[in-house]
Amino acid sequence: MAFLCQRCGNTDLRFTFTHQGQRHCRRCLGYQGESGGDALKLNDAQYTLPFTLTPLQQALSHRINILSEHQDIVVEAVCGAGKTELVMETIKDRLAKGQRVAVTVARRQVALQLLVRFREAFQGIQVGVVCEGHREALNGALIVCTTHQLYRYPQAFDLLVLDEPDAFPFHGDPVLQGFARLAVKGQTIYLTATPDRGLRQRIAKGSIAHLSLDQRPHGKPLPMPKVRLLPGEWMGLYALLWLRNRKRQALVFVPSVARGKTLERWLRIPLVYAGHPQLDQRIRAFSSHHHQSLLTTTVLERGVTFKGIDVLVLWADHPVYTRSVLIQIAGRVGRDVLDPGGEVSFLCGTLSDGVKDCVNDLRQANRRAWSVSVQ
Repeated sequence: MAFLCQRCGNTDLRFTFTHQGQRHCRRCLGYQGESGGDALKLNDAQYTLPFTLTPLQQALSHRINILSEHQDIVVEAVCGAGKTELVMETIKDRLAKGQRVAVTVARRQVALQLLVRFREAFQGIQVGVVCEGHREALNGALIVCTTHQLYRYPQAFDLLVLDEPDAFPFHGDPVLQGFARLAVKGQTIYLTATPDRGLRQRIAKGSIAHLSLDQRPHGKPLPMPKVRLLPGEWMGLYALLWLRNRKRQALVFVPSVARGKTLERWLRIPLVYAGHPQLDQRIRAFSSHHHQSLLTTTVLERGVTFKGIDVLVLWADHPVYTRSVLIQIAGRVGRDVLDPGGEVSFLCGTLSDGVKDCVNDLRQANRRAWSVSVQ
């Protein structure tokens, strides 16, 4: 008899076991907790934004709303283009129709930042957040959650907004991908600056709609990385001198926790990584300008916004720094409308494919944005 796990979609009998005559999925067995239950009904779902959308954003927002009524969509927008704001109109209309919506991300820190933005926008309703350490309003009509938590919501959502589907750990994890696929009974909107191969194949086949935006709201070009070749043993000294000349706050990216801990002592600036016991506190301290500089692994590669920063990537040719990771890291710079400048520097021993592809993709995005602006 064929087997299908109703939570993660597993059909492989090798990842199952039988207990009291019933077959169970071993692949998602570790995901246990209270179900999301039925959604609360809403009387109103108006939203407000602290800024006005540009004509390009307004047109794309309206297009997303129309297309997503009947099909899945990939919204490919450069970092800092306002992807979250592009789906506000669609979310409002779905909630007003009594439908249930989830905005889901791969990482906890991103979920908590998005929660603030959605609560500021939808002030008339309760926005629930479901991630590690937070399980507020599990039965909310609008849920912000990590992809790990979607196991609580089988066939629960009329609309699923999946932010950055190419991000770790969602990317390449069949269990998390199964949760996302089975949590939605309607349509899915994928928001990303770097669509992965799977989404690109679906776009090429015409099985999913594709919309794009290559321009940030302030209209300035994406910052182009300054690439410098340097032996690995000189990275720390260069970083020290680079930090001394900063007028802005700075993020210094390292490819591993071990190298980060070494540089933390050498540079005397705090380090953050996924398992750090003070991760949230140090991110808040940096956001509040209590720290001028911060060492980080790829935990801050995407989904977080800091105003007016510079970025330095050490060992940028390391395998962890793929094209998409470097594009996301570069996208942390120049997002502020009032301060769209900033520097992105890549230090590497060799010119890796990731570095070359990142620079090429950013250059092409700037060319496309310029061609639109002069029409």
